Amino acid sequence: MFVSLVDMLRSRAGEQGADTSFWYLLDGDDDVMEITFGSLDSDARSVASRLAQVGGPGDRVVILMAPGPDFLAAFFGCLYAGMIAVPAFLPDMVNIKRSVPRLQAIAQDAEAVAILTDDLFVAFRDELWAVAPDLARTPWILVGDATSSGGDDWADPGSTQDTTAFIQYTSGSTSLPKGVVLSHGNLLANLELIRASSGGDDPFIGVSWLPPYHDMGLIGGILEPLYRGGQGALMSPLDFLSRPLRWLRAISTYSATTSPAPNFAFELCVRRIAAEDREGLDLSSWKYAFNGAEPVRASTIRRFAEAFEPHGYSQRTMLPCYGLAESTLYVSAKPTGELPLISRFDRDELAAGRAVSALVEEPSEEPSEEARSVELVSCGVGGPLHDIRIVDPDSSAPLEDDRLGEIWLAGPSVGHGYWGRRRQTAEVFHATTSDGEGPFLRTGDLGFFHDGQLYVAGRIKDILIVRGRNLYPQDLELVAESVPGVRAGCVAAFAVADVDGSTEGVAIVAEVNESTIGDLDAAARAVQAAVVEHYQVAPSEVVFIAPRSLPKTSSGKIQRHAAKRMFEEGSLELVGVPGS
Repeated sequence: MFVSLVDMLRSRAGEQGADTSFWYLLDGDDDVMEITFGSLDSDARSVASRLAQVGGPGDRVVILMAPGPDFLAAFFGCLYAGMIAVPAFLPDMVNIKRSVPRLQAIAQDAEAVAILTDDLFVAFRDELWAVAPDLARTPWILVGDATSSGGDDWADPGSTQDTTAFIQYTSGSTSLPKGVVLSHGNLLANLELIRASSGGDDPFIGVSWLPPYHDMGLIGGILEPLYRGGQGALMSPLDFLSRPLRWLRAISTYSATTSPAPNFAFELCVRRIAAEDREGLDLSSWKYAFNGAEPVRASTIRRFAEAFEPHGYSQRTMLPCYGLAESTLYVSAKPTGELPLISRFDRDELAAGRAVSALVEEPSEEPSEEARSVELVSCGVGGPLHDIRIVDPDSSAPLEDDRLGEIWLAGPSVGHGYWGRRRQTAEVFHATTSDGEGPFLRTGDLGFFHDGQLYVAGRIKDILIVRGRNLYPQDLELVAESVPGVRAGCVAAFAVADVDGSTEGVAIVAEVNESTIGDLDAAARAVQAAVVEHYQVAPSEVVFIAPRSLPKTSSGKIQRHAAKRMFEEGSLELVGVPGS
């Protein structure tokens, strides 16, 4: 349909120029700025004209901006200039010495010719430069000034599906970020997959609070509404996090059909939106609630439905899905209109690499009875023209259904590789199976097919091997969260040397609510008892840390390797040491 994202926006501006493309909720509530297809096209041309003064097609441009209307102009301005957009993670200005080197590494890796920014980061520019002097050597362009300068001299760069659109730096859950090279064709193919899995040609109205520098926020929250010719209501992640009700209220106010989020966001709504504040919500228009970017929890699906079905929400709305930056965004999801599929598998068999159904008729009130099994949520099936395989990560041999292995992918959504990293590109993006099929993308994720459905079990690098047993950190973390005072979605489990130094043990690091955690020694014993009861492994260390101090990626994933490093360095923000 379109040959590039430039063609996409130009077509929308030509056909729907005066129509609203986005509402930006400047305060998360009632202060709304409307953006039309025509005004976004005009702003993009203006930014492109300004960028042409510092570089040319194929050059990289870092976008360093807080979420807001100008981000849209910056991103499309890069594309309109034929340049490669590099949305950057925002540095933490409180911990500037720790976070700015990451920004500097991205700018250096991409060899950026310019940094598009806003008033906020211009105000902090001297502080940034003091920590990372190399950033001062790159021209900084204020987007607000660029959009007011006019784009009458803009020339279409003639981008095609093979032209690189942007470099999507991975969120770095297990390592330093790597830049995934995505073409216009990759993006259009993935946008079509999302369209096909969520209503096709039905009217589209979206709501997103997700960061625009993250794949789900940029592609699912911004590009998909434009691709569909629909509308989107956008707000800052901070506005959502400070008051989760704003997200659901926006869905209600704008009669949104689609709104994606990671699992923790649905859980946050259950925990922090009081029953009386739910009154007046009408979520009946919401048909597609993509739940991805982190493990999808069966308990969250149930709890969210229980809390919000009285307000028009249907459990069929929840679309557990799987995706990753290396394949643009979306890989698979539950078929629309069906209930989420939650299956129970024998825990010991999974540890041995086999998916065997556990015959438990009803969730038991006795944890010991459920300790033999684990619930997993299906991530559905893949889309047209895309191939999903389960492969032995050591031998590269394809595996049959119900065998646990690495998820391998092929199709037009798979990116072109890592920017400037030939060896890693060859290893990750050009894999072939033992019988010669390929190329495939090696995702690094473990999963299996059961009854035709894809189940994701976790990251290969995160598996804990304790006394010969395979343990999945997310399972241990979920059990630890059952202890009162431990913050949901804010626990990290990782391997450490056991007390005698001869074997590998498990450490649990958990954020706490200091007003409800109570006695730390008792809480630590409760965490240990819960893990032992479910997994017959006693954590050798239980550490409690301050709220919002556990390292996470831009999408909210736990950075277990970073947490382990901080644990070993003694740099965690402890709230107390049990037994001290």
